[in-house]
Amino acid sequence: MSEYLSEENSIQTVIDRINNDACSPRFSEIMTSLITHLHDFVKDVQLTQDEWETAIDFLTRTGKTCTEERQEFILLSDTLGVSMLVDAINNRRPA
Repeated sequence: MSEYLSEENSIQTVIDRINNDACSPRFSEIMTSLITHLHDFVKDVQLTQDEWETAIDFLTRTGKTCTEERQEFILLSDTLGVSMLVDAINNRRPA
């Protein structure tokens, strides 16, 4: 594991930190892909500190509006098209 996180080693450093013997192979696969895509996105758009803070604030405010009856992260997933994509993947129709 690298001592310091840098742009060049960020993906592998984080993957090494979260993947351990307690993780299932599938969880490890999902987290490795998520980390890779997320870090590549941040590098691609050259995310600024202010933009990152704005995004964190948005997610924090979204979380604070959630209740047992109202799950705003599902609405966010719907808005981003993720809910329908998961449904499409899990209910594929013959070509």
